[in-house]
Amino acid sequence: MSASTITLPEIEAKAAEVFAFPQRPQDRLRIALHKLDEALRAQARATSDFRSAMGELKSKVGGMQDGMVAYRDALDRTATEIDRAVKKAKELQETAQRMVPQG
Repeated sequence: MSASTITLPEIEAKAAEVFAFPQRPQDRLRIALHKLDEALRAQARATSDFRSAMGELKSKVGGMQDGMVAYRDALDRTATEIDRAVKKAKELQETAQRMVPQG
């Protein structure tokens, strides 16, 4: 297969295009400023997206914190109920021991 018979897909052909480098300094400056402006816009979008993501993270962490406080409160209530149940069980055990005839 010779080099003249190789056909590139359209995308590869466009990628292989050679762009002429601007010869005039003002053209190079204009292109450089245009590229800088594009980069600054991209940076602004990325910064905005980052701030948005951080706000969402703050909200999610706040929700987790609220959930943890509720969970801790539920555990505290459960511990209090367990302490009360243990105390009642000991009272019942003492009552049962008093009711058993000593003999």
